[in-house]
Amino acid sequence: MKNLLKVVLFCLLSIQVSAYAQKVPLQHSDYDGWKNLKSQQMSADGEWISFEVNPQKGDGFLYLYQVKTKKLDSIARGYEAEFSPKSEVLTFKIKAQFDTVRQAKLDKVDKKDLPKDSIGIWNLKTKKLFKAAELKSYQMPEEKGEWMAYMLEMPKEEKDSLATDSLKQKKSKKNGKGKDKIKKGKLVIKNFANDKEFEFENVSDYALARNGNALGFIQIVGDSIQMAQVKTFEGKTEKVSQVFEKEGKADKASISANGDQVSFIFSADTTKNKCFELYYGDLQANSKRIVDTLSQEIQDDWAVSENGKIYFSRDGEKLFFGVAPKPEKEVKDSLLDEEKYHVDVWNWKDALLQPQQKVQAEKEKKRTWLAVYHTKAGKLVQLANQEMRSIDLYNHGNMELALGSSPLPYQQLTSWDDWYSDYYLVNTSTGKNELVLEKKNAHVSISPAQKYMIWYETQDSIWYSYQIDTKKVNALSKKIKANFYNENHDTPNDPNPYGLVGWTKGDKNVIIKDRYDFWMIDPAGVKPAVNLTNGYGRRNNIRFDYVQLDEEERFIDLKKPMLLEAFHEFNKKSGYFRLQKEDDPSQIIFEDTKLYAAEKAKAADQLMFKRSTFVDYPNLWTSKFDFSGQTQVSDANPQQKNYNWGSVELVDWTSGDGEKLQGLLYKPEDFDPNKKYPMLVYFYERTSDRLHNHHVPQPNWSIINPSYCVSNGYLIFMPDITYHKVGYPGESAYSSIVTGTLTMMDRYDFIDKENVALQGQSWGGYQIAYLITRTDLYKCAMAGAPVTNMTSAYGGIRWGSGMSRMFQYERTQSRIGGTLWNSTLQYIENSPVFFAPKIKTPLLIMHNDDDGAVPWYQGIELFVAMRRLQKPCWMLTYNKEAHNLRKRPNRMDLSIRTMQFFDYYLKGAPAPVWMIDGIPAVKKGKMDGYELKK
Repeated sequence: MKNLLKVVLFCLLSIQVSAYAQKVPLQHSDYDGWKNLKSQQMSADGEWISFEVNPQKGDGFLYLYQVKTKKLDSIARGYEAEFSPKSEVLTFKIKAQFDTVRQAKLDKVDKKDLPKDSIGIWNLKTKKLFKAAELKSYQMPEEKGEWMAYMLEMPKEEKDSLATDSLKQKKSKKNGKGKDKIKKGKLVIKNFANDKEFEFENVSDYALARNGNALGFIQIVGDSIQMAQVKTFEGKTEKVSQVFEKEGKADKASISANGDQVSFIFSADTTKNKCFELYYGDLQANSKRIVDTLSQEIQDDWAVSENGKIYFSRDGEKLFFGVAPKPEKEVKDSLLDEEKYHVDVWNWKDALLQPQQKVQAEKEKKRTWLAVYHTKAGKLVQLANQEMRSIDLYNHGNMELALGSSPLPYQQLTSWDDWYSDYYLVNTSTGKNELVLEKKNAHVSISPAQKYMIWYETQDSIWYSYQIDTKKVNALSKKIKANFYNENHDTPNDPNPYGLVGWTKGDKNVIIKDRYDFWMIDPAGVKPAVNLTNGYGRRNNIRFDYVQLDEEERFIDLKKPMLLEAFHEFNKKSGYFRLQKEDDPSQIIFEDTKLYAAEKAKAADQLMFKRSTFVDYPNLWTSKFDFSGQTQVSDANPQQKNYNWGSVELVDWTSGDGEKLQGLLYKPEDFDPNKKYPMLVYFYERTSDRLHNHHVPQPNWSIINPSYCVSNGYLIFMPDITYHKVGYPGESAYSSIVTGTLTMMDRYDFIDKENVALQGQSWGGYQIAYLITRTDLYKCAMAGAPVTNMTSAYGGIRWGSGMSRMFQYERTQSRIGGTLWNSTLQYIENSPVFFAPKIKTPLLIMHNDDDGAVPWYQGIELFVAMRRLQKPCWMLTYNKEAHNLRKRPNRMDLSIRTMQFFDYYLKGAPAPVWMIDGIPAVKKGKMDGYELKK
C-alpha cells in the first residue's frame, strides 16, 4: 500500500512538473501582444455589453456581447462606442489599420493626409452594420430619440452647392482678402430607426439635443468672403430652418436639452483677434443678439469670449457662457527677433512664480468668467469676476444658487503652505454674492435642495454646515465619537476627510463616512447622529463605499437598499454588501479577489463588474442585481496559460518602530521551496492593499513588472512603509523596509540572502538612495528619478507645474516639516549625496532630462559623486522624457537594461556591453549594447 501511494504521488508530481515544464517564462518580446480591456458599457435595457480589447501595439477589437444568448461578436479596430438611449444601435469609431498608418508615417505623409477613422452603426435588431469613411466626429442622443449626427471630412474637391438640392445656396460674389481657415465637413443627420438621412456640406460646428429630436449647426458659404448660416433641424417634422445669416464667423453651436432653443456666437470682425456677440433663439424664428460689447450687465471693455463653453441648463431656463476682457488689437511687428530683448522679471510680490505663470500662460490667455442669460426673463447676469473667478453650478445648472471661490488672495502661500480659498454663495438670478468662508483649506459644496453649504475643516477635523436661510453655522461631527480624518495620514500637514456620501431627500440628512462606516447627520445640528452601518465596518475592519448606480441621482432614498462596495483592510477581501436602514449591512458577495467597477443597466436589474487577482486578468463579468447568475463576458489574454506566471501572498512583520506592518511576497508559478531565489524589494508608500491587482506584462515606465520578474525566477517583496517622526523620512523607510527584508530572510529559507536588491521610482528612488548609504544588505539597487540632495532640491522648481518645491519638503511627501534654514540638519541627514562615501552597493539610476517633478540634476549629483569615488554606478537618461517614461521604445529599452542589470548581479549572468564599455556619444542610436560580454 505504501509503495502504491509513493507511485501515485510520484505520478502526480511528474504531471505537475510536466505541466510547468510546458510553460515558458515571459520575454520582453511578448509585451506587444498582451491586451488591455477598457471602455466597457451596458445598454439601457441590460441586453448588451460592449468593450474594447486592444494589444499594446497593433490593431484591437470592439466586442459586443448579448447577455441573454451569451453570443460574442467583434468589430476590428472599433473604439469609443456608444449605445442609443433605447438600445436600438451601437455607434462607434473604426481606426485606420495600424500598419497602414505606420507606413504612411514612414512615407512622410503630411499629418492632415494620414488615413482617417470611419464610423460604424450596428443595428442591434436587424444585425445590419453601416459604415462611412473619413469620420471627423459623431454625436448620439443621451436621453431618448432616434436621430444622431456625424461629421465627415469634406470631399477633396469642394463643390459650390450644398448637399441637398432643396437647400442650395448661392456662392458669395463679394471679394475679400485671405483664405478660409475654418475647418469644415459634411454633416449627416441620420435616423437610426429607419436609416433616413439628410446631408449638409461646409458645416463647421453642430450640436445635437439631449433628447435627440433637434439639432443646430453652422454652415459656411463662400470662399474669400464667408457667409455664416445657422440652421436648425427638427426630428419630428424633418424640417430645416435657417435662423441666422450674416457675413462673418459663427461658432459654438449649442442647443437645449429638449431641443427647443439654440445659441451661438458671431463676429463680423475680419481681424485675427475677434470680438464676439452671443445670439439666442428658437428653432424656427430668427435668432436675436442678446450680448454684445455694449451690454451694460457685462464689465466695461469685456465681451463674449470664443474660449468659453456655451451651454443651456438642463431645464432650458438658463444659457451659460464665458466673458473676458476684449481682445487687444493686433499690432504689426516691425522688429527682427535679434532686435528684441527676452527677459523674465521675477518680483518677490508676484502671487505666482514666473515659471508657474509661464506654465499657465496659455490657459490664462484663454480664461473666461461665467455669465448667464435667463431665457424666460430675458435677463443677463455676469456671475464671476476678477476677484471671484470660479463658479460651481448644481443639478446641471438648474439651481438658483452656485458656489463661487477664489484662491487669489492666497496664491503666494501655495509655494510653502496649503491651498486656501474664499467661498461665496452666488445667486444666479441676481448675480449677488455672499462671502461665507475666508481662507479655508476645505472641501466645500452646496446641498442638493440648496438649504445648506457644507464643508470639512482640515484644521480641526470637523464637518460644518451653514444654514443658508438663518446663516447659522453648525459643527456637525464635533460630538460624534469617530474620526472623520484619514487615520493613516502621515505627512506634516492636515489630513483629508474620508468624504461625503450624499444627502437624503429635501436635505433632511447628510451622510458622511469615517474610516469604515456611514453616519447619518442632521445638517441643522438638532437631532443626534445615527451610525447607518451600525459600526459593522469598524467591528469587522471593512471599509465601505457607496455605489451610485444612477448617475442622475440627486438624493439617496433610504427606503431602498443601498449597494456598498466593501474592502477588508487586513485580509484584502473585497465585494459588495446591501444596506437597509437600521440593519447591519448584509453580505452579497465577499471573496479573495478584487471586485470593482460595478455598473447597473439604466432600465434593468442587470450588473456588469470586474474581478481580478494577481493571476486573473480583470475581465468583465455580468450578473443579476443580487450577483446571482454570474457569467464571464471577456477573456482578454487567453495566451497567459502558456506562460509561467506566479502567485502572491500577504506577509507581516514588526517594524523597527514596533508597528505591525503588512507586505506582499510574489513567487514564481513553478516555485520550489527547496531552491534559493534572488529577491527584488520594491516599495512606494503602502502597497499591501494591492494584493489582488493583476499586473499586465508590459514595458515599464519606471518600475519593475511583477509578472515578468516572477516568471523569470525572481521573488518580489513589497513592504508597506509608515512614517512616525516628522523630519526623518529616511529613518522611517529604513525602519520599515530593512526590518521587513530581514524578517523575510529569517523566515524563508528559499530566499537567496546573498542576492537581494532594491528597486523604486521617485519617492521610492529617494528611499533607495538613502538606504544604500545606511546598509550593505542589498547586492545592488535601481533608483528611478531619486532626490539625492534635499538642500539643493528644496529651493528648486517643479518644472511640470512651475511651482516651488518648498511645499513638498515642508508639508507633503518629503516629510521634513520645516524650512531649509530652521531644519538644516534634517535636510542634510536625509540627503544621500552627503554620505556617498559610505555607499558600497552598485547603483543603476534612471533620470530623464525633461523630468518636471524631480530635477534631473538630482540624479546627476549622486552619479558624479559615486563616479569620483570610483563606486559602480550607471545612469540612464532618456532625452525629452518626463518623470515616468511615455514613449514605448524608451520603456522597452529601460525594461531590458533594468533586468540585465539585475540578472548580472543577482543571477550571475554575463554583463551586457553597455554596463562594461558604456555607449559613447558618437555611437548613440547606432548601438544598444544589449549583447552580453563574454
